[in-house]
Amino acid sequence: MKKILIADDDRSILTLLSYHFRQNDFEVTIVDDGKKAYDKARKNPFDLILLDLMMPEFSGIEVTQMLRKMGNFTPILILTARDDDEMKLVGLEAGSDEYLDKTTPMKEILARCSGLIRRSQLYNQPLSDSALQEEVIERPEPLITEHLVLDFDKKEIYFDGKILDLTKREFEILEFLAQRKGNVVSRERLLQHFWGISDVAETRTIDVLISKIRKKLDNRYIKTKRGFGYYFEENET
Repeated sequence: MKKILIADDDRSILTLLSYHFRQNDFEVTIVDDGKKAYDKARKNPFDLILLDLMMPEFSGIEVTQMLRKMGNFTPILILTARDDDEMKLVGLEAGSDEYLDKTTPMKEILARCSGLIRRSQLYNQPLSDSALQEEVIERPEPLITEHLVLDFDKKEIYFDGKILDLTKREFEILEFLAQRKGNVVSRERLLQHFWGISDVAETRTIDVLISKIRKKLDNRYIKTKRGFGYYFEENET
């Protein structure tokens, strides 16, 4: 049975969410503030953590940041009553895997949660001996240009000789584009790959993250194919 931790200071929301998740074969643990959520998640294994954005003690974003800092990478979905693109980006950059409005239909919330769990289980499943051997043999070569070094294996990026401070999601997007250098990748494909969705209405999330990456790279490397998407170009001009 899948285990989920739900944190919200609204008792009616907790009751509604816990009912629907139990009806879908989840073992549900509920708490009503951010500190309790952090303590529960720190001490107990869960398949998914569902957090309210605004809670007493710690916000959903603060709980996410603290868990990620201690090395807990359980999938996290933040629910909020605020329809705010900027806050959505803050949540995603803090390390959450999904960010939904509380008006989202329950059926979609359940589907998104199940998708997050499936991807997490697929990513974390143990490798066979042959796969481990292949993993060691086929480590990707770093991408090296005059000003940029992108080490895919160590997950490090150097720009003009200094290590560049990217969030985990920013690095992953840059890595995804760099490994497909010269090939245009649509916003929808990026959304599907990283968040399991391809809703055109959500492409603003990708645009803002790309803008942040570009700014840190002095507006080099990541180019736009208008109407199609983004691509990585080694030419630094």
